[in-house]
Amino acid sequence: MDSTILSNASSLLLSLLIVFSLQVPAKSNDGFIRIVTDHFPPYQISRNNDLIGGSVGKEVSELIDIVLPTSKVDVMPWARAYEIALNQPNTLIFSLIRTPEREDKFIWIGKVAHVTTRLISLKDADIKPVDDLEDLSNIQIGVKRQDAVANFLSKNGFEFERELVEIVSSVSTMKMLERHRIDAIPANRHIVQYYCKKTGCESSDFKTIYTFKELSEEFYLAASLGTDPSIIKQLKEEFTNLKLPID
Repeated sequence: MDSTILSNASSLLLSLLIVFSLQVPAKSNDGFIRIVTDHFPPYQISRNNDLIGGSVGKEVSELIDIVLPTSKVDVMPWARAYEIALNQPNTLIFSLIRTPEREDKFIWIGKVAHVTTRLISLKDADIKPVDDLEDLSNIQIGVKRQDAVANFLSKNGFEFERELVEIVSSVSTMKMLERHRIDAIPANRHIVQYYCKKTGCESSDFKTIYTFKELSEEFYLAASLGTDPSIIKQLKEEFTNLKLPID
């Protein structure tokens, strides 16, 4: 008799636990949100693959501390960061240029910077400024794969292993440019000023040979498709408090 009562009591307890577990809301998935970026000074600055600052990095880190305090920013080459954000749900990425081709591939949280990107060369280089990309021929341009500028140039007939030279970061392109290993690179005044402050060069050592008027240079914090909607909502709500750079 006692064993029957005990068995019935156990069954009742198990049933109650199952019902209770179905009624308890699922725990937030914030611990599984991945955040990726690259070393892109002065916007994102890293040391030993850890984000330590930058005009955008600092503000985004403060946002992440509020919404995703248990998450960490992973710094890696841009092509890898882009592929992860493109293919893996619950991933945030910055600073991502918003283009028509990317519009439906990401969830756009907010603009982190607006800059004017130019193609620059050394001041003494025998390359004349142009208004049409078709007038730039027989030059080597250093670009990052999966970068919006690289994609734009590719759509306009420039090819890797011919005019386009693959590089890892904007800093390395500046070094290659100064050493005459490439002829031109995409950059903006913030990148040039930061580099010259670190190396001792002058902004006047470089000249603009083309301005990317057709390419919107709006840098965004974005999320991969399939990212937890509650996290997206929180990020957008807190995003308005950021103080971000404008060119």
